[in-house]
Amino acid sequence: MASEKLENNGRIRDAARTRTALLDAALEVFLRDGYAEAATEEIVAVAGVTRGALYHHFANKRELFRGVIERIQREAEETLVPAEPFDDQWEAFTVAVLASLDAVYDQATRRLLLIEAPAVLGWAEVRETHRGSTLRSVELMLQSFRPDGAENSIRESVLAHLVVAAVEEAMLYLAHSDDPQRDRNIVEAELLKVLGAARRRPSKRSPRVRSLAP
Repeated sequence: MASEKLENNGRIRDAARTRTALLDAALEVFLRDGYAEAATEEIVAVAGVTRGALYHHFANKRELFRGVIERIQREAEETLVPAEPFDDQWEAFTVAVLASLDAVYDQATRRLLLIEAPAVLGWAEVRETHRGSTLRSVELMLQSFRPDGAENSIRESVLAHLVVAAVEEAMLYLAHSDDPQRDRNIVEAELLKVLGAARRRPSKRSPRVRSLAP
């Protein structure tokens, strides 16, 4: 029993190393050649594994690319946690949101996640791997700013969707800009306006808005 357990653990470790090697190699090749030109033969050669190992872990090149994108997303989300604690929760939240714009300057994030992934996988699929946890985190943060401590507010749920969408669009804008450094201050200023509006408490009586529908 003990020997079988050790053997199984060894297989798991070997499988994990093989998967990591494939993702490392795929990131390198996709980033260098782009998805369309990247060859699986080149990826397995860089990884030092067989084609059989590749198809054991990933059904095809698209699924391998999806694995790379999921890893980039996880790493990007980890950078959103402030390195130092903040006394002001809203300041911490703002710093985390604005830090997401810095991810645009990472070559893998810009080219693969923000430019190639929507074309290869579709924007809906790109978002599904991270939006659930991200939306919930933003919603909980917004709820914490409510003076009455109420939970499960529809307003916070709506605002969370709008804030996440605004951040995504800001990142996409910078990713496609011919000079993201030049445009960063403008994009950040407008995003801060959106966050400021999300922080403000709604008035008890909202103004009527005329419907645009005929």
